Amino acid sequence: MTGVSVCIPAYENPGGVIRLMTSVAEQDYRNMEVIVSDDSKTDSVLDALRGFVQDHPEFVMRTFVPQGAQNRGTDGSADAAAKGAAGNTAGNAEAGGGIPVLYIRHASDGRAASNWNEAVSHARGKYVKLMHHDDWFSSADALASLAALLEGQPECALAFCGTYQVALAAGSQDAAAAAPYSYSRCISPEDAQMLCEDWRSLYLGNTIGAPSAVLVRRDVLLQENITYDENLTWLVDGDYYMQILSRHPAFAFTRKPLVSIGLSQDQLTGKVGEDQDILRREYIYVYRKFSLGGAAPQCREKLAEVLAGTRMPYRDIPEDLHITRGLYRDAMGRKKREQAGRYLDTAAYLLRKYLDPLKEKLDRPSAIAFYAGLLIEVGVELVTKSALYNPWEGQIFRLTFLLFFFRMLCSRFDRRQNLWLVMALGLGFVSWRISGRNELLRCTAFIAALAGMKDIRRAMKCVFWTTMGGCLVLAVLSMTGIFGVLSLTQDFGGGVETRYCLGLGHPNALHCMAAMLMIFAMYLYAGKWKMWQFAMILAANAGLYLLTKSNTAFAVAAMAAVLYAAAAAGTSAAEGRWKAALQGVIRNDAWWRAGELIFGAGLAFSFICAVVNPWHSPLLWKMDDLLTGRISALWDSTFHEGTLSTWSWFSSPANEYFFDMGWVRLVYWYGVIPAAVVIALIFLLMEAMRKRRDTAGFVMLFTCCVYTIMEAHLISEYIGRNYILMIAALYLASPAAKLRHEA
Repeated sequence: MTGVSVCIPAYENPGGVIRLMTSVAEQDYRNMEVIVSDDSKTDSVLDALRGFVQDHPEFVMRTFVPQGAQNRGTDGSADAAAKGAAGNTAGNAEAGGGIPVLYIRHASDGRAASNWNEAVSHARGKYVKLMHHDDWFSSADALASLAALLEGQPECALAFCGTYQVALAAGSQDAAAAAPYSYSRCISPEDAQMLCEDWRSLYLGNTIGAPSAVLVRRDVLLQENITYDENLTWLVDGDYYMQILSRHPAFAFTRKPLVSIGLSQDQLTGKVGEDQDILRREYIYVYRKFSLGGAAPQCREKLAEVLAGTRMPYRDIPEDLHITRGLYRDAMGRKKREQAGRYLDTAAYLLRKYLDPLKEKLDRPSAIAFYAGLLIEVGVELVTKSALYNPWEGQIFRLTFLLFFFRMLCSRFDRRQNLWLVMALGLGFVSWRISGRNELLRCTAFIAALAGMKDIRRAMKCVFWTTMGGCLVLAVLSMTGIFGVLSLTQDFGGGVETRYCLGLGHPNALHCMAAMLMIFAMYLYAGKWKMWQFAMILAANAGLYLLTKSNTAFAVAAMAAVLYAAAAAGTSAAEGRWKAALQGVIRNDAWWRAGELIFGAGLAFSFICAVVNPWHSPLLWKMDDLLTGRISALWDSTFHEGTLSTWSWFSSPANEYFFDMGWVRLVYWYGVIPAAVVIALIFLLMEAMRKRRDTAGFVMLFTCCVYTIMEAHLISEYIGRNYILMIAALYLASPAAKLRHEA
């Protein structure tokens, strides 16, 4: 018995048919027959097929011309052509056996499915393999692999494979015109699971693929009287699969691309897919044919989307489709949003078409401008920490903003990223015009500029080592007496004592800078650290504490070191009971949710301090004593600067009072709306880190946010010291796979 019937419905594509026949001739599987049903108006396919068979003696060809297909040749001599073909068949038969090739001249009725059915109706094989004339087998083992799927799983009536989607040269029918494949396509695990659970999921979208990717059992087709529905043009293949799977739900598949699908602008499916009347009619037809309305709400939603896409008035929708007005209104809303998205995509494409070549030319100059701005920002920060006076700070910040903005304009972002940037720039502009503070604009330009760099971590390391080097230079200059103050002797709240600042102006400033550099170093490099290296960080932090007596910076740096060490142990493959416990915490959501909860509690505490006077609350009074007067500092000024009474939606230029407790200062300096947006983005960043299990980024973000509860180091004019902005740039620019950092 013949194993596989390869059925080829052809139409005016001799080059495609020969390409397909060549791939058939290369198959390892030889127990097959080939059936070509030709719907052409000329003899081009027949002539090409004859020439191919003459060059390949392993094929034996015969022709069959039904009564209705006579006199269709270009020369009016179809009968003579049939006789010539019969003579060729006899000659091949006398030469011996071979793979039979049956050529059928199909009586055209304008329906592609009719030609498909004609080809399948002549099949005599155990399995039926429909192959469109634009497609071909990708490898010599393709047919054998598909047949093995059904041989090994007799309960399956249908098997299919992945495909290569190949762009064909426009208007060419030459067999050599196929370009290297554009991309591969195969069913996803999620779609395969949906199809296993309910064959009706095919109505939502054809996840199986083109008919050329499918092999079916012929006895199932005969027993169930399954054919391609000739009432359909666009949904004909999906309907065919639904007919089979509704009766025999089991199927087999391989993700290997065994078949190549030729894509061209001349194909019927591309033209039909744009015809709204056909789409509306066929989706309703299939919906009714399989009675999808009653038990398949997802199918109802799909039909509503299709009808909404064709702008069909709700009053014209038949009642038997069970589409409610609310369902249709939601579908119309989704379609309008999709259409708006397409308009935006088109506009973005046109902009990229003309701007990308210019951006390509400016890539290197803009990258140089970015690094220049970055080094200037770090330099300004170091000057501020030193004993130098900088009278041009405002002008320098305007310059760095322009450098970052130039790099941002030369960077490439997708539609989502551009939307975020436009909203952030808009918020920053409004904040600047109302409050007079331009930090939100500067931060947005910096994040976008850094996100547009090819190597973001290189820029991070540049900031780290430049800041570290500058601090060491200031320390050496102060210790040698050349420049800067080595120590301060004064009353720091517990009597007169000497504390060291090593050229950074104040002991707290020294330990604050050191703590941030320790946290940044662990973020960048702790992925490969051993436990003794974390111990060294703790020891250095303790040594600095002896010099500065800065409780807050010491506690935050120590907390960061412990958390990074725990993260390193929890993400490593090392064994041990306590390491296993850490691994269990980090691999579930407990670690991440606890950090978000602590940050939220810290925010709530900060804002309570701005609402409740500590002199009226014994608990806050004790907390104020523990925090060395940070809460009372909000209430000691004449107008209680920083408290709720001084807040507004967007801050006033008069709000210039300096105090610790950074989250309160964020609201006071910039306003409730900008502060709420910043805080919301931080929570979104934490959620993104949780989903991607970015432990290093999460520890850094968490410790910086906790530090900001007590200090305002990150709520300042100096971008170079705010390392959270760099993490935000990394997440704005990078896919999830590039964000994981070993820690």
